[in-house]
This record gives sequence, C-alpha cells and structure tokens, in this order.
Amino acid sequence: MASYPPADVTGQTIGLFQYCQVNGQRFKRKRGTEKWTPVQPESQETGSQQQPFVLSLVLQRQAPGEPKHWSLFVARENEPGMVYQVKGDAQCMSYQPSTKPRRIADSDSFLNMYELATLTDETAAIVKQVAEQEPPPRAETRRDVKENCQGWTVRVLEKLVAHGIMPSSKLQMAEFMVEAV
Repeated sequence: MASYPPADVTGQTIGLFQYCQVNGQRFKRKRGTEKWTPVQPESQETGSQQQPFVLSLVLQRQAPGEPKHWSLFVARENEPGMVYQVKGDAQCMSYQPSTKPRRIADSDSFLNMYELATLTDETAAIVKQVAEQEPPPRAETRRDVKENCQGWTVRVLEKLVAHGIMPSSKLQMAEFMVEAV
C-alpha cells in the first residue's frame, strides 16, 4: 500500500515501539521489526484503562558468563507494569516481584521481550497468583543446582498453559531458549 512507510523509515521510539507519520496517517511497529501498522487516530483510541494487559517474557543481561535473567512482565502497551521473578544465588533463590509498576524496557540490562498472551484483569490476577505460589529454585549444594530463574519461569508458564491463559507454542518457544545452569 502506497501510504505505508518504507521499512527503513525511523520514527520516535516509545518503550518497545517506534512511531512515525506519513501523509497524515500514524503508524507503529515493534523495535527491530520492519512492518508498520496503522494507528487509530487518538480520538478513536480507547483509554489505557481499557487496553488489555500483555504478558511478556523479559530477558536481561547478567554478569559475563552468566545465563540471561528471565522474568515475567504484565503491563498495558507502553505503560509501566508488574515484574514477577525470582532472584539470587541459584542455590537459594527468592521470589522478588516488583512492588510498584516499572518500565522494564528502560532498564540498562534489558535485552529483549517476547509477547506471550493478551490478558484480562482476571487472567492478569491469575498470573500474579501462579507466580506467587510457584516455589523458587533451591538446592542442598552448588553441585545439586538444576535450575535458575529460567527454570522457575518455565514452571510458571506451564501452569499458565494449564489454566488456558497462554498457548503451548509460547511455552515451547521459552523451553527452547533455556540456557544451561
């Protein structure tokens, strides 16, 4: 379509999205992708309170030689959201969710975010509950360590698939990305 911007156009970046305007029409795309999609005029857009929540898998950098840190992020598009994660030494991790909404994509350690599911208020509450109830990884000795934050995240995702909150294909994607402990 002639009104679509070419893939090499750059625009204003807000969170995970880029925005541009061509012939009076606004477009957006996820950072790192080429395809632009039209954005409704602001007068037709619904308020952020009516936008659905999005469940995402977040990958963050750690110290050199360490596997990536994984967490789950629940937020409305381009808004701060809640982070559900376990942190600490892999032998004795603890559940450490965010205490207030955060802009995780603005973190210096942010690497990537994968959208897993669209959530309602009710299913967002189930995600929180499942994360709170999933035990963090533990091991008697360093040699007994079998999983870290990535394994915990996969266990949470398995339960979310069982609840019908996200498709099993997204779980399989995450399982494929798990790094050795």
